[in-house]
Order: sequence, then C-alpha cells, then structure tokens
Amino acid sequence: MPLRRWLEPLQDIPERGRSTLLLWLGAGLVGLVAVLLAKAAEWASGGFLALQQRCWWAPLLIVPLGGVLVRWLMLRIGRGAEGSGIPQAKACLALADEPTLANRLLSPRIAVAKFLGIVGGLASGFVLGREGPTVQIGASIMYSLRRLAPIDDAQLRRQLILAGGAAGIAAAFNTPLAGIVFAFEELARSVEEKTSGKLLGAVILAGVVSLALQGDYVYFGRIRVPGFDYSILLPVLLIGVACGLAGGAFAWLCVHTERWLPQRVRAVQRRFPYYFVAACGLLIAVCGLIAPIHGSGAEITSAAINSAQALPWYFMPLKMIGMIATFLTGLPGGIFAPSLALGAGVGSWFAPLFAASLTVKLMAIGMAAMLAAVTRAPLTSSIILIEMTDGHAMVISILATALVASTVARFFRTNLYHELAERALLALHPHPALEKNP
Repeated sequence: MPLRRWLEPLQDIPERGRSTLLLWLGAGLVGLVAVLLAKAAEWASGGFLALQQRCWWAPLLIVPLGGVLVRWLMLRIGRGAEGSGIPQAKACLALADEPTLANRLLSPRIAVAKFLGIVGGLASGFVLGREGPTVQIGASIMYSLRRLAPIDDAQLRRQLILAGGAAGIAAAFNTPLAGIVFAFEELARSVEEKTSGKLLGAVILAGVVSLALQGDYVYFGRIRVPGFDYSILLPVLLIGVACGLAGGAFAWLCVHTERWLPQRVRAVQRRFPYYFVAACGLLIAVCGLIAPIHGSGAEITSAAINSAQALPWYFMPLKMIGMIATFLTGLPGGIFAPSLALGAGVGSWFAPLFAASLTVKLMAIGMAAMLAAVTRAPLTSSIILIEMTDGHAMVISILATALVASTVARFFRTNLYHELAERALLALHPHPALEKNP
C-alpha cells in the first residue's frame, strides 16, 4: 500500500496540525538515526583503537587505505555529503525556493552516504566527529518528508531544514537547549514566530527519543570544579585569547587553502584524489604514533577530565594537523568534537601555571572557547559545554572565555560555516544568496 494511502486518515486533520505532526514524525526519526549513528561511531572508533593497541604500526596501513575506500564510496554515492554537513544545511536555507537544487545537498541518499562515510572515516582513524554531520542527516530526513505535507512551500522547507538540523545537534550531544540555540545562532539569523514553536517541539521530541534509547547520560561526564572566583579571570583571558588565535587560524586555513597549500600539492589533490587522500592519511597515522589524535577526541578528553590530568603539550598541535589533513581530503566529518578536544589541549597548556584544583576547569573553558572560535557561535558553544558536562558552576567562566575567543577569532575575518556554505551555493547556483536566509 502506498505511503500516501496509509496516511489518508490524516487528511481530516487541519493543515497546520498536519504540518506539526510531520515535524514530530521527522524529529522522532532524526533522534533514532542520531542514536544509531552514535552507536555505530562508537563501535568504529573502538575497533580502530583496539587494533592500534594490538599492532602499533597498523594505522600506517589502515588510515591511508580506509581513507581511499571512503573517498571511493563518496565519489560513487555520496556527492554532496562531503565535509561537515552544517554548511550544506545553511546553503539549503538559501535554496528553499529552489528544491531541485536543494535536493543535491539534502536527500535520503545524502543521509545514507553521510552515515556510511562517518562510520568508515572513524573506523579508518581519521580526525573527525559525528555531531556536525548529524545536522545534515537530520535536515535531509526532515526535508524529505515535505512531500507528505499538505502544502510544499518555501516556508515549510525552511522550517523542516531548521528543525532537522537543530534536532540533529540535540540528539547527537543529548543537549536539547543547545540544539535550539544552534538553530537561531548558526543556521539562521532569525526565525519566524511560527517556526520557533515548531522548532522547540521538534528538538524536544528528538531529545526524548535520544534519552529513551541512551539514558540520561552526559557527553563528557559530570564534572565538579571550584565555584566562581575572581582568580579565574586571568585564565579566562589567557585561554580565550589563545583559543581565539588557534581557532581563528584553523578556520582560515580550512577556507583559504589556495593561499597556503603549494600549487603542486593542489594539483595532485585535483588530478589524483586517491593518492592525495592516502598521503593525508599517512600524515595522520604518523601524528597518531606520537599522540592519541585519531577520531573525535572525545575519549581522550573525557579521560583527561575525569582523571584531572592535563593533556601533553604536543597533543593540541598534532590534533590540529590531523583535523586540517582530514578536512583537505573532503571526507565526511564534523569538527565539533575535535574542536572541543583542541580546546582541552589549549587549557592543558596553562594548567601548570595555576593551582591543580583548576586543571579540569581550565580544560573545560578551553573546550568552549575553541569551539566558539572555530564556529563563531559563542552562545551555542557555551551551552553545549555546560549541558555536556553538567557544568552549571562554570556558566560565567565558560561564557566569558567563549566571548573572548570568538572576538579574537574575528581578526582572521573568516566565518568557517558561512564561507563554506557560500562555496556550496556557488557549486549549485551562479548567484548565491546567503543574505536571504530567514
């Protein structure tokens, strides 16, 4: 029986009610897929780490060969699924009036390819996260449901993309409030009043599904730190500036590869993509022999926080090299969780300068600061960190450090997601119009 015939009993429901039910159905699906992706990513990362512990040289083969395999898969079924996924969702908000073009960035095919690419990338040891890609997967699921809507117009499409992306973040991190703020701060500059209520409902439902399947877990565990004291102001300033410089530089390097990557290397990247991916994988594997940089970094960061032991000073630069190398390959992968690991590394740099009781707090505020610097979304970054660590005792410190880092990062004049979204639009449309986002 066709799906539309199965849904015939819903025809008696008013159009507004049907649109709301559609959002709820999509949110439930997003929450379910986000949980499945989290479990698959955990299995993939765990398998790679187990093999690395058995054979220290294994990554020298697994990372390059795995990267080539994932690249091959993307060229076959995953065009449009490369990279983070957040820029694609942002670009599609500008393409709400042109669904034919938006279908090339948001579709069931894209969602499946993104899922497989993330799992394959983590199983191969590349430096990437699953949280950002969950935004594109969530937006793809929601956007695909528009065909069941009573009226398929641009306003509904924008609502579905926003709700899908926000639900993806909420379910991936188990942070409902961060999902809502993310939609307002990062995906769109403003949201219609009607959209905001539906967005809230979708995020809550996705969070409920994630909560039901995974339990009331906190991403990095519940941490206990000293309460606010004026002595934290100096670390806030130092870490905020350091993360702002590092995060801003990372974003600039990702956006302006043509200005620093040698021309011969870029020629190889274009003409021999498989060789280029293998070379980047080998570089990551070599860095991984020195420091545990593979994957998102969530495991090593959680261990450092739970043991109150600062990360080694070389962890952060090697992790950044791995992130940039992964970005250059074009493989599916997010930067949210890896950026948090970078921030913990920066916070660890300053741990020897202050009391041992502040070590965990310095790593935590560094995590929020680095994410804010890379994404230029300080409020989302702060709320994500607070919800992921149950760190309500650090609200002022986290917000202040994120604001300092985001402000410093502005000196690089690079907005990572916005500029990557513009590139995605240019590839689809000769006249990008990001400024028309709602």
